[in-house]
Amino acid sequence: MKDKFPIAAAGSRRNSLPRRETHGYGMFAVLLLLYVAAAVFTPILSGSDKIIVIGQAHLPVRSFAAGVLSSLANICIICLVVFYGKLGFIIALCALLLQFPIWARNMLVLRNLSNIPGVFSSLLTIVAMILIRSRDKKIDRYQAEEVQRLKEQQELTKRLFEQTATALVTAIDAKDEYSHGHSIRVAEYSRRIAALMGKDEEECRKVYYAGLLHDVGKLGIPDAIINKKAALTPEEYEEIKKHPVLGEQILSSISDHPYIRIGAHYHHERYDGTGYPDGLKGKDIPEIARIISVADTYDTLSSNRSYRKALPQQVIREEIVAGAGYQFDPDIAMIMCSMIDQDRDYSMKE
Repeated sequence: MKDKFPIAAAGSRRNSLPRRETHGYGMFAVLLLLYVAAAVFTPILSGSDKIIVIGQAHLPVRSFAAGVLSSLANICIICLVVFYGKLGFIIALCALLLQFPIWARNMLVLRNLSNIPGVFSSLLTIVAMILIRSRDKKIDRYQAEEVQRLKEQQELTKRLFEQTATALVTAIDAKDEYSHGHSIRVAEYSRRIAALMGKDEEECRKVYYAGLLHDVGKLGIPDAIINKKAALTPEEYEEIKKHPVLGEQILSSISDHPYIRIGAHYHHERYDGTGYPDGLKGKDIPEIARIISVADTYDTLSSNRSYRKALPQQVIREEIVAGAGYQFDPDIAMIMCSMIDQDRDYSMKE
C-alpha cells in the first residue's frame, strides 16, 4: 500500500485546452532582424544593374532582390504574426507601414517605379496578417469560452459533491444520537493535522472530506446497536466492526474521489497491525487513514457518550502519547499533541 493517498478530486483535474506555443524571444529577434535586413537591401538592390553569375545562369540582382529578399521579408512578417500573436501582429504591421513613406518618396519624388511590386506584395501580406489575426482572435475567444464552461462545470460538480457529503453526514448524525457533530469535528481536526504536516490546500481539502465521511458505513449498522447505552456484546461489536467495509462499499461508486473510501475503509487500522478490517501495519496503512484515526480518537475521548462524560484534555493527551507507535502513527500523534498543547482553553471538544 502506498504511503500517500490519491490526489484525484472533483474540480482538481486540470482540464485545459491546447493553446498556441509562445516561441522564445530569441527567435523573435532573429525574425525581426532578417526582415529589417531584407527590407533595407531590397530597395537598394532593386536599382542595381549588376548580374549574378551562377554557372551558366545569369541572374539580375534586381530580380534577386524583388523575388528572394522580398519573399524572405514577407515570410518573416507572417512568422511573427503566427507565432507571437498580438505582439507579433503589431510589430509586423508597424514594420510594413514604415516602408510605405520610403516607397512613396521613391515613386513620387525620385520617379523610381521599381518598388511597385514590393508595394503590392506588402499589401497582400497585410491582408494575410489581418486574416491570421482574425482567426487567432476567434480561437482565443473559443478557448476562453471553453475554459469558462469547464470552470462552471467543475464548480457545479464541487457544489454537488459538497451537498452530497453534507447530506450523508446529516443522515449519520440523525442515526446516532450520541455523536452529533462528530464527523464535522473529525474532519476539521484531520484538516488541521494535514496542514501542520505541510500538506497543500488541495490535499487538506481531501483530508477534510475523507474525515467528514469516515463513518458513513454506520448507516448500514442497526440503530439498536448504534444507540445502545449498555456495553456491546461480542456479537454486536463484530457488527460495529463492519462499518469500515460498509463505508467503502457506499463510497466506492464515487470513482473521482478514491481518497474518501480509503479513509472510510482504513481509519480503524492500528499502527501495530492489530486493527480492523484488514490488519494493516505501520506505513502500509494509507496516510489519510492514519490522520483520521488520531482525529477520530481525540474527538471520541473529548465528547460525551452514553457510557461516560468527555475526558479531561490532559488525560486525552496521555492516551494519545501512550498509543503512539501502537494505535497511532507516532509522528501524527505528536502533531495531535502539539494541537492539544496550543488549545489551552480546551476549545477542541464537543
